[in-house]
Amino acid sequence: MTAWSAESVPRALLPVLIHEMNNGTQLLVGFRSLLEIPGGEALFAQKAGELAQGSSKLEELGFALAVVSTSSGANMLLARRERRGIEILWELTLRTLERSGERHVHVQGAPPELAPGALAGWEVPWAAAALLLHASEAMGTDEWRWRWEGARLTGRASRPVQLDDGALAAILERVPGSELRLDGDSLTWQLAEEWVAG
Repeated sequence: MTAWSAESVPRALLPVLIHEMNNGTQLLVGFRSLLEIPGGEALFAQKAGELAQGSSKLEELGFALAVVSTSSGANMLLARRERRGIEILWELTLRTLERSGERHVHVQGAPPELAPGALAGWEVPWAAAALLLHASEAMGTDEWRWRWEGARLTGRASRPVQLDDGALAAILERVPGSELRLDGDSLTWQLAEEWVAG
C-alpha cells in the first residue's frame, strides 16, 4: 500500500481473513463427510476436540470480519463484545504481515483483554491492527520490536521512528482517550484504562 487510509485495514486483512475462513469451512465439510461413511460416527467422536477448536476459530474470524466491516461503515458487530478482541485482530494482522513475505514479527507479551464498555467494541481492536500495519508498512516489519505490557504497546525501531502524522491522527480519531507518543526510536500507545478488563 502506498498511502495509508482507513481503507488500508480491510484491504490488508481481508485476503488472509477470507483464506482462514475458507480453511475453517473446509474443516467443517470434512467432519460432515465423516458422518456419511460407515463407522464415521466413531471417527467423528474421536475428533470432537478438533471440531471444537475449529468452531472457536471460526467464531474469532467472524468477530474479526465484523470489526473490519463495521470500521468500513457496515455495522456488522451490532452489540457483540469480545474480551479477546484486541488479541484476535492483533494475531490476524501478524499473520497478514508474515504471509505478505515479511519476516517474523517480533512481539513480546500479549494484548490486554477489553472491558465490556470499551467504546462500541470494535475501535480498539481495529486501532491495534491499523497501528501495526501502518508502522510495518512505513518502516518495514523487521525494523520493529513490539511489547505489550498491560494497556501499553511499545514499539522500538532500529532507527528513528518516521510515521505519517495524518495516518496516526486518523487511527487515533477512532480511539479517543488513548495516547500515542513518538520519541526517537520508540512508539508508545497507551490505551485508556477504562477500556481494559481488570
